[in-house]
Amino acid sequence: MKRLWALIILALFIGAAAPQVTGYDVTERVSVEISPNSELLSVVYYLAFGRGDPFVIDRNGYLDEVDSYFAPYRDHRAVQMLREHLEKASSISEKDMRLFYIEYYLLLCTEPPELRPWGNIDDPWTLDFIEALRDFARESDFMTFYRTHQGYYREDLEIYVSALSLLPPDGFMGRYTDVSSVRFEFQHPFLVAIHGHSFSPVRDGVQVYGAGGMVPLVRRDPQRTAWSYKTARDTMFGLPLNRDYVNNTGLDELIYLGFVYHELGHDITLPGLYASYGDTYSLAYLEDTIEEDMPYLARYDIHFWDRTGMIYEGFADGWMDFALSSVDPDYAALAVWLQRAWGEFWIDDIVELYGKYANKSVQYGTDIQKYVPDMVKELGERIPGENASLLYQQRVPVTPLRAFDRGAVTGKVVVIYGTQNPDPTGSEYDRETAELIADNLRTFYSQWDGSVEIVVKADVNVTGDELGENLVLVGGPAANSVVAGMQEHFPLRFVKEGNYWVIEHGTNWDVDSFIITENEGDPVVKGRLDLSDDPTAALLIAVRNPNNPENYIVWIAGADRYGTRLFRNPTYYLSSYEIFTGKEIEIGFYVQPLSPS
Repeated sequence: MKRLWALIILALFIGAAAPQVTGYDVTERVSVEISPNSELLSVVYYLAFGRGDPFVIDRNGYLDEVDSYFAPYRDHRAVQMLREHLEKASSISEKDMRLFYIEYYLLLCTEPPELRPWGNIDDPWTLDFIEALRDFARESDFMTFYRTHQGYYREDLEIYVSALSLLPPDGFMGRYTDVSSVRFEFQHPFLVAIHGHSFSPVRDGVQVYGAGGMVPLVRRDPQRTAWSYKTARDTMFGLPLNRDYVNNTGLDELIYLGFVYHELGHDITLPGLYASYGDTYSLAYLEDTIEEDMPYLARYDIHFWDRTGMIYEGFADGWMDFALSSVDPDYAALAVWLQRAWGEFWIDDIVELYGKYANKSVQYGTDIQKYVPDMVKELGERIPGENASLLYQQRVPVTPLRAFDRGAVTGKVVVIYGTQNPDPTGSEYDRETAELIADNLRTFYSQWDGSVEIVVKADVNVTGDELGENLVLVGGPAANSVVAGMQEHFPLRFVKEGNYWVIEHGTNWDVDSFIITENEGDPVVKGRLDLSDDPTAALLIAVRNPNNPENYIVWIAGADRYGTRLFRNPTYYLSSYEIFTGKEIEIGFYVQPLSPS
């Protein structure tokens, strides 16, 4: 009912004020909008890089209208400046970082066309670029375009408003920290996937807490819904996304709400983390432990570029989990597993510490921000350096993320397709699927310092030594003889039921599993699917290679060749396995610690 009321109010508010209004006041002190500053940057970015760019979101007819309206300005100085600036980036990750810094500075300006800085902007290039943007906005009459296209922005705004109404930040944050003089502002782009970031300036004596950019739905938060599939972009590699999603607006709201509280977690913890920098830096071994296992992750994820970046992320993630547990405990539990999968083996401790110090905050009327230095010290006591590697092995699940990172270390991945399908066109289709996977892996490894050999082989040609490498197995046991010989080592397997192959769960695996449903009121539930009569499900699994446990196997299979090809890009999954039925998704997690040598 709360969500329905928020949507009714939004519809009335926008409808009554069209075409001027593209934002919404969720409460007296909480607002959200498609920012004209961010969208101006997005339009200029699109003119610089075009439809095929991995950051550009092509939905409905919006791009056609941008093309038509802004065609005379494709060679404008602002377009040229942005193109030249971002082309200097050495990787897509650096381009991503440069772009979100530009947006952050633009949010410190008044609306177009004036774009007068009210916050501190001390970067000369940015100041010159703002001047060029000012000219662009005036010459093109950008604000007319922006105001008359608010109908396109409505889908995103409905999700944002409904999400914020589930747990209004002024109310929740006010339980634990003083927000009496704080405004909460969430300002987002529409056309371009700009990296989500915290936004916490002081404006006219008022502290602002909020966020800019967009939900980071790929890599750290893989897309799971129709809306997130449409808006998500892989801004680390530019790879395509797989179509394994459900239609669930309730889950969209939780995804966005998690993003909001992650960024608010930065707002309440960064002062304390900075104030106790020595103690914070002394925890750098936590980040080092991740990097020892996943060195490639530490190269392409910008949060590893500072030795304490993941510590800050962990404290923000913990606040998100703590907040969302009051809205949807199952979704919060799933979020914790996904964070562990990114290497944050300390996340459970941080969530527990938030619970402990939130209680103290309420009991003693003390701002929770004052407890952050205590949380830092206690985290170090809970996970001392000498225990870090062991706890990492015991807590971080096996995932495709870890498997493909291992492929970078060893310098080789073998993609094996089956040739046993009685229909020869099926074997050829699986070979083509294997080649698609290999091409995506080559793109994935493009930011690695070393070389990674991607070998595509038929099951009948694989050598004994190759069976100990990092493998991608393509197809089920009926098509792939390597799978037929190995699936007893997997937590899932295909079994023949009459004329069909169905997925069966193993009985000897300790698995935490969740089901993503199409039920908007309860989108995530703990449990597993009954697949005994579903001949259409497809799966993706990561396990340690039984022939060489330091390496991994990623197995991709559907009930038919088309289901197998669903996972042509397996590089961004943070679960140990996924089962997709078309209506539901089962996501499972397990750990496989290496035996001590």
